[in-house]
Amino acid sequence: MKKNMSEYQVKNPTAQHQYQFDVEGMSCAACVANVETAIKQLPGVQEVSVNLATESATVTSLESIPIKKFTRVVSKMGYKLEPQGSSSLVHRQQRAIASWKRLLVIQAIFGIPLLVYAMLEMILELDLLSTSNNILVQLTLATILIISGFGYYQRGFKHLIMLVPNMDTLVALGTGSAYIYSLISALNLQFGWEVDGFQTLYFEAAGTILLFITFGKWLESVARGKTTEALTGLMEQMPTEAEVKRDGAWATLPMSDVKSGDEIRVKPHSKIPVDGVVIEGASNVDESSISGESLPVEKLRGSKVIGASLNLQTTLILRAEKIGRDSMFGQIIDLVEKAQMRKPKIQKLVDKIAAIFVPVVLSLAILSGITWFALGFGLTFAINVMISVLIIACPGALGLATPTALVVGSGIAARGGILFKSADAFQLLSKVDIMVFDKTGTITESKSQLIEKFPQDDLSYLGIAMGLEQFSQHPLAETLIDYGNHHSIKPADMSDVREVAGFGLEGHKDGSVYRIRKIDQADALPEDFTKTLRGYYEKGYIVSGVFSETSIMGLMAFSDTIKTESSAVVNALTKKGIQSFLLTGDKEQAAKHVAHETGIQNFRSEVLPADKHDHINTLKAGGKTVGMLGDGINDAPALVAADIGLSFGGGTDIAVNAADVIFLNNSLSNLVFGHRIAQATISKIHQNLFWAFIYNLAGIPIAMGLLYPFTGTLLNPMFAGMAMAFSSVSVVTNTLLLRSKKYFQEI
Repeated sequence: MKKNMSEYQVKNPTAQHQYQFDVEGMSCAACVANVETAIKQLPGVQEVSVNLATESATVTSLESIPIKKFTRVVSKMGYKLEPQGSSSLVHRQQRAIASWKRLLVIQAIFGIPLLVYAMLEMILELDLLSTSNNILVQLTLATILIISGFGYYQRGFKHLIMLVPNMDTLVALGTGSAYIYSLISALNLQFGWEVDGFQTLYFEAAGTILLFITFGKWLESVARGKTTEALTGLMEQMPTEAEVKRDGAWATLPMSDVKSGDEIRVKPHSKIPVDGVVIEGASNVDESSISGESLPVEKLRGSKVIGASLNLQTTLILRAEKIGRDSMFGQIIDLVEKAQMRKPKIQKLVDKIAAIFVPVVLSLAILSGITWFALGFGLTFAINVMISVLIIACPGALGLATPTALVVGSGIAARGGILFKSADAFQLLSKVDIMVFDKTGTITESKSQLIEKFPQDDLSYLGIAMGLEQFSQHPLAETLIDYGNHHSIKPADMSDVREVAGFGLEGHKDGSVYRIRKIDQADALPEDFTKTLRGYYEKGYIVSGVFSETSIMGLMAFSDTIKTESSAVVNALTKKGIQSFLLTGDKEQAAKHVAHETGIQNFRSEVLPADKHDHINTLKAGGKTVGMLGDGINDAPALVAADIGLSFGGGTDIAVNAADVIFLNNSLSNLVFGHRIAQATISKIHQNLFWAFIYNLAGIPIAMGLLYPFTGTLLNPMFAGMAMAFSSVSVVTNTLLLRSKKYFQEI
C-alpha cells in the first residue's frame, strides 16, 4: 500500500553512540586500513567504516568515548581527524583539488624538460651540452622536483618509521634513492673522485616519477570533490525564508525562526517552505521533484503539502507541521548523506595492490642488499642492487595504468556526449547487473502529449477546451494549446472564465456554461464514454472531459510519450545480460503500460523517494551491481544509493550532481554506448596493470641479482631506470589503442 505523504518517515538504525569524522592525510587503501585499525583499538568500539573517497569515518560504539581519544590514536598514525561538518568537507576537497593542481603545474614545468632532455640524450645519443652543464641542468631540475614533492617524503618516511608503509613510502624511497645516488654520481663525475659504482645519473627517474604520481593524485582529488555536490545541490533546493503571520501581520522570516503551528503564506510560483496543511485557498502544486508524479496535484483546504514543492496558481495559506530536517525533503537530505557515508563497494584497485606491493618491495630491496653484502661483494655492489630494486619497482607504470586509461576513455565518452565523474563510475557501469529506470523524463518524454480524443466525428469540444485552458497555467493546458495550434484549431471565445475548486475551469459562451475537468472511472457517463474511458485508464492515461450545461461533450486522453529509443535500449541491455527495472511515482496503469511497451519485465509504481531508495538497497542485497537512471530531485536518494547513478544533462541540478555518469545530450541510447566505453576502458586498465606486474615480476628478480651467479648479469641502476621508463611508455602506448576505430567498431 502506498504511503501517504504525511506518513513519510525514514527508519534509521539506532546505535548507542555514533560518531562521524573528517580524516585528512589518507592516500591509499593502506591508509584506510591504518585508520580503521587504530580506531578499533579503542575500548568499546563496535564498528568502524573509513571512506577514502569522502575522507570520512563513521564509528559506532557501545559506550561514550571522548573525541580526544579518537584524535589521539589517529594522529599517532600520521593522520588528522576532527568531528565532521558538511561545509568543512566541501572546503577540504576544494582545497585539495587546488593544491594538487598547483603541484602538478610546478612539476610539469620542470619535469617535462628533464624527461625530454634525458630521453633525447639517451635515445638519440645527442651531446646537447657539455658534461658539466649537463650535470648542472639535470641536478637543478631534479632538485626543484624533489623539493616540490616534499609531502611525499614527509608522509612516506613517517609511515616507514611507524612500520605502516604506504604508496608514499615506496615513492619516497625509490625517488629519494635515485636522487641521492645521482647526486653522489654527479659529485663523483664533476670532481673526479672515482668512487666505484657511482658514474651514472638517474635524475630523470626521480623527477618524472613524482610528476606521474602527482598527475594521478590530481585526477583522484577531482573525483572525490564530486561526492559532496549532490548534498550541496540538494540543500539549495529548500527555501531559506518564509512569509509567516506574526502578531496579525505577515513578515518574511528566515527558516530558523519558523515554528510548527505557524501560519505561512505561499504566493503563486513560489516554493512551499514546510510540510503542512492548507487552511485557506486552492491551487495546483507541482510535486514532481519530490513524489515523481508527472502532473500537478490539486490542493484544497485540508490538503497536505510538501516542502520544496512549487505552488503554481493561487495563493495558499498553510499551517506548518514539519520543518527543516523533520520535513519530507529534510529526510531526503538525510538519505543522501547516509548514502554518501557508506564505504564504497569497490576500492581503488591500484591502492589495494599497493597495500601489499609496498612492504614486499621494501623487504626484497633490503634483503637483496644485505645478502650480497654478507656474501662479500662490497657495499657499493649491495647499494647498487638495492637502488636497482627500488627504481625498477617504483610505481611509475602502476601510477599511469589507471589515469591514462581514464583520460582516453573519458575523451571518447565526451565526444559522444557522456560525462564520467570518477574511476569508480567506469568500473561499476562496466559490470552492472540491474539497470533501474525512472519513468517520466527517462523512459518517456518529460512533456505530456494529447494521445487520443473521443468522439472523433465532432471535435468542436477541442475549441471549447482551448478557450477555457488558455486562461490556465496547468501543464496540460499548455499541451492542449500546443496541440490546437499545431492542428489549426482555434480556441472558442469564452468569457467569465474562472477556476472552481475541485471542479476544474468554468466559462461562458453564447450564454451557455462550459466546464473542463479531470475525470475518473467513478464518473457517471454514457455507455460509449464509459467504455472508452475504461480503455484509457487501462493504458494509464490522464483523462479530461469537456462538459456543457447538460451533458459531456468529449474526452481527451493525455500521457507521457515513450521515447523512440527506449525499447531498443532495453532490448540491447537484455542481450548483454542486464535486467531492466522501472520505478516510478506514477499510477500503476501508467507504469504497467510503459513497461509493456518497452519490454521492461519488472516495475513498481506509486513509490516515494524513500521507497526508491529502499528498493535499490533491496536489489543490492541480492549481490547484484545496481545502476539507477533518473532525472528528478525525487530520484536523488536512489541515485546515490545505487552502485552507479546516471542522469541526463537536462535533468534537475540535484540529479545531475548526485549521478556518477551524465548523458549531456539527453539521449537514452547513450546508456548502451557508455556501457561499452566503460567495459573497454576497464579492460584496458586491467591490461595495463597486468603488463605492469609482468614487468615487475621479471624485472625485480633481475634487479636483485638472481641471475648474477649463473650468467654474471647484474642490472645496473641505469638500465633499471630505462626499464622503469619503458614500462611507463608501454602502458601509455597500450592505453592509446583505446582511440583505435577498429577497437570500437561495434560502437
